[in-house]
Amino acid sequence: MAVPATQNLTITRGDTEVIVINITSDGSAPIDVTGRTYRSQIRRTKDSGTVEAQLNCVITNAANGQVQATLSAGDSATLPVGPSFWDFEETNGSVVTTILAGTVTVLADVTR
Repeated sequence: MAVPATQNLTITRGDTEVIVINITSDGSAPIDVTGRTYRSQIRRTKDSGTVEAQLNCVITNAANGQVQATLSAGDSATLPVGPSFWDFEETNGSVVTTILAGTVTVLADVTR
């Protein structure tokens, strides 16, 4: 069983957040991700039944293993300030693997 890599995030409520993820075999050699799908969610606690936000995951360069996860400004505006959790998972055929996971620190915004 693979353990997801830790990637902690800090975002400002109401801002658009774009995370570029490079899928590699050893930290440097890209993996072709053609045919794979990705999804990512933020929850207040790891076991919460409520999804606070979903990031829109799009493969931007399949041959070079590049995926972009975007949290819209509208969706980030509804996040509660403080700590939350997120992860990023891949589906390859019938195999689902969590690749990244960590905390999300949501900062309060002033300009709204």
